[in-house]
Amino acid sequence: MVAAAPWALVELGDALRAAGLPVPAEATTGGGGPGSRPMPMPVAPTPTHSALDWAESGLMALTGQPGRPPVVPAAPVLDRARAAAELLTAVSTWLGSPVFADVAEILGGRAALLGLRRGGTVSANGSCRLMRAADGWVAVNLARPDDVDAVPALLGAEITDDVWDALAAALPRWRSRDLVERAWLLGLPVAPLPSAAAAGAGAGGAGDGGAGGADAGGLDPGSGFAVVRVSGGATGRRPSSDGPPGSPGPTSAPAPLVVDLSSLWAGPLAARLLGQLGLRVIKVESVHRPDGARRGDPDFYRWLHMGQDETRFDFHEPAGRAALQDLVEQADVVIEGSRPRALAQLGLDAQAWVAARPGRVWLSITGYGRRVAAQADGAGPVAFGDDAAVGGGLVAWDQMAPGGPVPVFCGDAIADPLAGLFGALAVVLCRAGGRGALVDVAMRDVAAFVAGPRSGVRGGGGGGGGSRARGAHEQGEPPWEVTGSDELGWTVHQAGRQAPVRPPRPPQLRG
Repeated sequence: MVAAAPWALVELGDALRAAGLPVPAEATTGGGGPGSRPMPMPVAPTPTHSALDWAESGLMALTGQPGRPPVVPAAPVLDRARAAAELLTAVSTWLGSPVFADVAEILGGRAALLGLRRGGTVSANGSCRLMRAADGWVAVNLARPDDVDAVPALLGAEITDDVWDALAAALPRWRSRDLVERAWLLGLPVAPLPSAAAAGAGAGGAGDGGAGGADAGGLDPGSGFAVVRVSGGATGRRPSSDGPPGSPGPTSAPAPLVVDLSSLWAGPLAARLLGQLGLRVIKVESVHRPDGARRGDPDFYRWLHMGQDETRFDFHEPAGRAALQDLVEQADVVIEGSRPRALAQLGLDAQAWVAARPGRVWLSITGYGRRVAAQADGAGPVAFGDDAAVGGGLVAWDQMAPGGPVPVFCGDAIADPLAGLFGALAVVLCRAGGRGALVDVAMRDVAAFVAGPRSGVRGGGGGGGGSRARGAHEQGEPPWEVTGSDELGWTVHQAGRQAPVRPPRPPQLRG
């Protein structure tokens, strides 16, 4: 596997320390780890070029307009994801059970299992679309039947034809901010493409002036986003090992317990990675509302949850809520993706739980984070991976599209697996440092971190029309070219090398 660039490890370490996480300096600079154990470091990075790297990862096959050359995001997405994966490996190895997160598998595995391909302004899974508003672009995700049913209320009009046609006709009359605020009142997953991301596409990339008025009130990450937010908690005993029962360590204590209340993708991925560290994971579901991922691909669900215990409670009944509270009280780590008021209805209080015992870690992964949810009116912000990525500016651009540059979805619901990876890393860092905490991960903000340009560097997204496309990215990055067709396959040419645009790679199903 290709290692992350050294700058990406340093950048990530700085961001996590700024958030209050205990990141050992050795984990991003080399040398010994906490205590007397060595902190393993990734192998020396292999020099790569972004277009070739994106092609070989399988993610390029998911990025761009169908029938046109696939494109590459301007941001160093893979370097930043690999930095998180490598830091996770380094710290988990010190804890006694190394976790190896294959970034290409994590980001593209679901698409491989489902046979998904790029859809351009339509997400790979078909539920989300990038659409023009009066002042820029927005992502509208109709992932659930209730979302489709809510569109007439969103537009304030009866719909008699196709819902997407109705949206395409109406949205150019709406300012992004007004549309998103109304959508959030209704609990609809709608996100504006930030003006900074649109500006990065070059002149005309955002239509009429970028995302306009969508830069405040939690709608745009702007300068206020954080890759994670950490609060509360107290320092407990620093574990010598979180490895599986019987692994080397001075005690034979039971494996730390993770209670996973989350669903779909991001939270379960974090739980899966913590399970690889040797923690015992219990997946908790409602008898009335099981995890929606069960209705999807069974191999994907098995990949996320194999090796875990499962239980269900009736949250409508006092006895079910009491049983849930008893289980959570025993946990060392809790993972959830709910609004605080929904948790309160179950008798759960994250801040109180963290404060009650040193070393506990509560991981909350939601679309926009707890702070934005607390400030929102109505149903509040809802997000899935594709619209959250757009909200963070994580898109690629078809520069040669008729009428000017057009944003396209980057990968498959990419904010979901990124948030799961970064969330698991935050928990592992807390455990390595013996710190208890409420860790708040917003999918939109993780996407914004990954999408940002390197400091002092500005790049443009590549892409084009016909059977040949050219692009260039960050300063010093060699230009690249794409040739081929959907029928015969696509090839990327860069710096005297070439690589086929590979399909996404399915996850390895073991057990």
